[in-house]
Amino acid sequence: MSNVINIDTIANSFGIEPKELGKKCEQLLEDMDTGYEIVSGIERDTLIAKILKRIEKDEQVIGAPDRTNRWFEGWKENLDELRASGYNTSSLMPKFIRKNQPIRFMGDYIIPNESHFEHVYFNIFRTWLFEKYFSDYSSIYDIGCGSSYNLIKLCEMYPEKKIYGLDFVQSSVDIVDELSKNKNLNAEGRLFNLIKPDFDMELDDNSLVFTSGAIEQIASKYDNFINFLLEKKPKLVVHVEPTYEVYEQEVLFDYLAAKFHKKRGYTMGYLPKLKQLEKDGKIEILKIKRLNFGSLYMEGFTNIIWRPL
Repeated sequence: MSNVINIDTIANSFGIEPKELGKKCEQLLEDMDTGYEIVSGIERDTLIAKILKRIEKDEQVIGAPDRTNRWFEGWKENLDELRASGYNTSSLMPKFIRKNQPIRFMGDYIIPNESHFEHVYFNIFRTWLFEKYFSDYSSIYDIGCGSSYNLIKLCEMYPEKKIYGLDFVQSSVDIVDELSKNKNLNAEGRLFNLIKPDFDMELDDNSLVFTSGAIEQIASKYDNFINFLLEKKPKLVVHVEPTYEVYEQEVLFDYLAAKFHKKRGYTMGYLPKLKQLEKDGKIEILKIKRLNFGSLYMEGFTNIIWRPL
């Protein structure tokens, strides 16, 4: 039986009313092939076996010393493609976003008709997110900006704002600066280490800090970054990150994702830390929403929004 994603599905995923989606997102949804099949029966069992085998054999360790060079080379690959393409921004899509893959969606494994489902669905989400929360701020700090995949979207939506792309490897910073020069963007790249942030760096007035898939990579070494945000006091902090604590681990579907998250060593404890800070009166949490969407092995998209007090 074929299923279809509609505005109600999207609203449920984002934690909003359907009328809040906006015209741009409605158009993106209209342009998308919204059909999908739920994986069931023996096919689902086979897929779960594949996931278990991957977890058993996976040897990647988040935060290991060799990962720095891998990130440098990964973003350099995007940079080389960007240069070769004459600065065509389609080359900025991270290589880990793959086409024609089974997807985690609303508690099921699905096979979407849309070949690049993860990119297309996330693009609807970030368009809504950026419209909803980013319009009132003069400067945006995209921390862990990687290939500038989100930064270029921000520059397109808000050409009048100053957009900073921060990352801990030079190849990522070079992407930002070359984009700024060749596309005439109001953007600037800076080196920035989430684990050891530069406390001498000041944030612009009326600024917003954004991370997407960045905190996950620091292996739970987030205390210094939180202290940096508490001291510098941006007006708003917006995260889109894998979040271990949102999984319902008594359910096999979620247990597998949590198991993969933990095996890799992705960051854990960040959300409980924020909740404790709120209890202590140091921050206000405005939103926590799991999107119930992700790649085969885990979900990288929990939206957490907060502000220092």
